[in-house]
Amino acid sequence: MANRKKIPPEIVADITTASRRRCCICFGLNQDNTEKKGQIAHLDHDPSNNEPDNLAFLCFDHHDQYDTPPSQAKGLTIEEVKRYRTELLAFVARSLPAPDAEIVTMLTNALDRPAFRTPFRQESSLERFREAIAETIETLNTGRVKGGLQLPSKFQIRDSNLRAEVDRIVRALVTLRATFDNFLRTGDIRRCDCGHADCPVYFFEDDAAMEMDKRRRELLRLAHSLNPNAPPEFYDFS
Repeated sequence: MANRKKIPPEIVADITTASRRRCCICFGLNQDNTEKKGQIAHLDHDPSNNEPDNLAFLCFDHHDQYDTPPSQAKGLTIEEVKRYRTELLAFVARSLPAPDAEIVTMLTNALDRPAFRTPFRQESSLERFREAIAETIETLNTGRVKGGLQLPSKFQIRDSNLRAEVDRIVRALVTLRATFDNFLRTGDIRRCDCGHADCPVYFFEDDAAMEMDKRRRELLRLAHSLNPNAPPEFYDFS
């Protein structure tokens, strides 16, 4: 069996909040939508795979049952449990809507990633940087997270002022991506001329790197104003 890896706390929070600590197997088999004491299960039984699509909140009894291979009777399959999880999350979104502040916190946590808190000259992959912007825009707009987890979307925020602030962050992300693309066009950010297509090395003009850092600081400050747990600045790498 693979070595167990601790599930990152932000993913734990996303899983437990999205499910409202309801066990998806209790819900799927018995229509039991009451809160449970339980644990987060690795659906493929690989404790090193912490992708959100591989995780589900289960009560203690069903976690034990799922992790224990049956001797004869047909056991619960991963596909079955994922369907129960989808049904539960749809029920929660419909019947147990999260408070606005909780939705905002979950969505703005999407900005707590290296693409937005690493000084630009220390970015290890600018291709991945651009992908991260697109993924974060998708999360803020729809609640979908890479890996399969479904969070509440911005459209479930009832306070129009809060929803407008989330839209403001989305616009700042779109502007950040456009600024990056423009610097690529002008050559202020350019690839290494070694000739290797997969070379990760880029060169930056000082003004371009400073502008990218400035826009990301503004982005993080917007997120921090809505969610005090969001990073307000770049981490200190000195």
